[in-house]
Amino acid sequence: MTIKPSFTSLIISLMAGPALAADLSNFCMEAQQIIVRTEVPVDLVIHEDFNAFVKSKAIIDGPDGKPEIQQYNWLDEDGNALGVSCKLKNTDHLTMTYGAGSAGPDQPCQEMNRRTLAAVSEELGLQAFSVYKAVVFDPDETPGNPENPGMTGPEWLKPFIMADARYHQGTPELRIKTKGFIVEFSDPRYQKAPARFRGVHYCHFIAPQHLKALLLDQAFPPTSIGRDPTADDIAGNTGPGAE
Repeated sequence: MTIKPSFTSLIISLMAGPALAADLSNFCMEAQQIIVRTEVPVDLVIHEDFNAFVKSKAIIDGPDGKPEIQQYNWLDEDGNALGVSCKLKNTDHLTMTYGAGSAGPDQPCQEMNRRTLAAVSEELGLQAFSVYKAVVFDPDETPGNPENPGMTGPEWLKPFIMADARYHQGTPELRIKTKGFIVEFSDPRYQKAPARFRGVHYCHFIAPQHLKALLLDQAFPPTSIGRDPTADDIAGNTGPGAE
C-alpha cells in the first residue's frame, strides 16, 4: 500500500462545532474540540507536503493571534483517505493562556474515532454492522503516552497498523488502534525544550471515508499509516527533552 499526501497548505478559522465533514477540511478542528474539550477558536494548516508537516508544530500564537494546529491526510495510491494525523494544542497550555475552564481535560485519541464511528453508523444504518458485528477500540488506551512519555514526533510518525480484523468467539470484529502523546507545557521535565515542542497533543485517526469502506467491505484490513522518519526529519525534530 502506497501512502501519499493530500491537499495544498491552507488556513481555516474554527468557529463552528464538530460536524465530521467528509472532505476532511475541518477534521483536526473537530478533533481539537473533541479531544481537548475546548471551544477556543484555532487556525488549521492542512499540509500536502509530508516534510512540511513533520517540521510543523501546534503553537499557541499563530499568525492571526490564535492557536494554530496542523493536519496531514494519509492517502492510498488511488487517492482515498485512510487516516488523518493531527497536531493539537493540549489542555494545560490553553488554560494557561485562556483561563480555567477554557479546555480539558484531554481525552484519549480514540474518542475521535468513536465519534467517527457514530457518524458513519448513523449514515449507514443497519449496513454498518453487516460485515463486522462489532468495532472494538483499545480498552487500555489513556490520554498521552505513559509508556513512553518522551516520545518524539518522528517516533509518533513511524508506521503502525491502524485497523485490522479478527474473530472473537466466532464473531468477526474490526479493531481500530491509534497512537498519540501529550507533552504538557508545564511539565518540569521539558522546561529546557523550546516552547513550540510543549503544550501539544498528537493523535492519529481513521478517516471517516475509510471506516465507511471497511464497514461496507469495500476496503480490506489491515490498514497501516505512517512513515519511517528520515535523518532530516529527526534532525529537525529532536523532541521535547532536547537540550
